[in-house]
Amino acid sequence: MRERAVRGFINEKFNTRFGKGLFRRAVFNGSVELHKPKQKYLVDYFSYLDWEVQAKSEKQMTIVKSLESTNVAQEEDLLFSWLIHYDPLTKSQERVNGYSVYSPNTRELFIKIDGAPNSTQDEWTLNVHHCKATGAHKPVFVATNADLNLQH
Repeated sequence: MRERAVRGFINEKFNTRFGKGLFRRAVFNGSVELHKPKQKYLVDYFSYLDWEVQAKSEKQMTIVKSLESTNVAQEEDLLFSWLIHYDPLTKSQERVNGYSVYSPNTRELFIKIDGAPNSTQDEWTLNVHHCKATGAHKPVFVATNADLNLQH
């Protein structure tokens, strides 16, 4: 089984301005790390309405339409993120086909990646664990199927 780890951080800039009438709306920022082969994705978790308006590609619009046909869009406690592939060597970021849904109430996190770099096509649901020691540069939640204490 491919090892995966998701770390979520409180967005310290939440609801601050970055332009006239423009606000930072992501409640949480974070990363998704996959191993074998190693890949990293960035996530920003928004309310459904703030997430939906960010759909740019046809595939993202298709995802939005498919979720609209379910009750997911009406669930107020759910947070949504598009996936951005991050290359640590070049520091480049590229939107990929995929998304994530985080439920703070049920402590579940769903991710679907479709055809990203290295032909990753996968989806999974992980249980979220809240971190006891929080603060600057420390995650507030972790979701994983691996032992994070082991060195890779």
